[in-house]
Amino acid sequence: MTELISIPFVQNALIGGIILSILLSILSLFIYLKSWSFINVGISHATFGGLALGFYLGLSPTLFGILFAVITGFLIGYISRKGQIHEDVSIGILFSVSMALGVILITLSPNYNTDLFTFLFGNILTISREDIYILAFFTVFSLAFIYTFFDKIMYCCYNEEVAYVSGINTTFYYYSLILIIAVATVLSVKLVGVILASAMMILPAAFSNQIFWHYKGIIILSMLTSIVMVVAGIFVSFYFDLPSGATIVFLYSSLFGFTVLIKKVLQKV
Repeated sequence: MTELISIPFVQNALIGGIILSILLSILSLFIYLKSWSFINVGISHATFGGLALGFYLGLSPTLFGILFAVITGFLIGYISRKGQIHEDVSIGILFSVSMALGVILITLSPNYNTDLFTFLFGNILTISREDIYILAFFTVFSLAFIYTFFDKIMYCCYNEEVAYVSGINTTFYYYSLILIIAVATVLSVKLVGVILASAMMILPAAFSNQIFWHYKGIIILSMLTSIVMVVAGIFVSFYFDLPSGATIVFLYSSLFGFTVLIKKVLQKV
């Protein structure tokens, strides 16, 4: 194991994975409270269209991925708040169109098989130092924003209407949270891929809420568990030659399922 940790790309994977685990764990709480799991799925799938467009044009896939994710997130949020179209319908249309566009563009690009697999399922072992710097900067910025306005954000998550009546600018915090989630989704693509990115934002709070009810306990356990699952997933995937993203999510999902089962058994005793 010592020799494995000494390999540069494994070090990058571990550092990037731990930083991303902390960010996604915090966001997971708000996604769980707002019941935004399907919105998160829509944003993660829309990311694929942007990544593919950037790759096809020979420009930064990450930049185009962020652009697509942000636009999709704001559209979903706008439609949800205005009620012009049912939220589930709008999400289904937006991420389907983006995924279809992504598949077409990737198919037209050379070496599309390898890149399509990487985009969809991720490969944390390809994380570079530059990716880590970008991820670290965004994580610090996001956590600083959340820490500064935590009470107001939580108020909006629990009851947005009461928060609005209390004088809180709910629209600002609503779209700010969507913006952070959208960018975090793009940055998590290299960890678990487009398809599994939403799982890493849903599982932490869903698992921790089986054990704790208070938000502090949920946040702390979410971060610790996510870090352990990412590190374990990296080592398991490396030793058994498995896709890293799928391995991480499978381990996390197995832990969640086992916890729910044990909780049910204990309730019957």
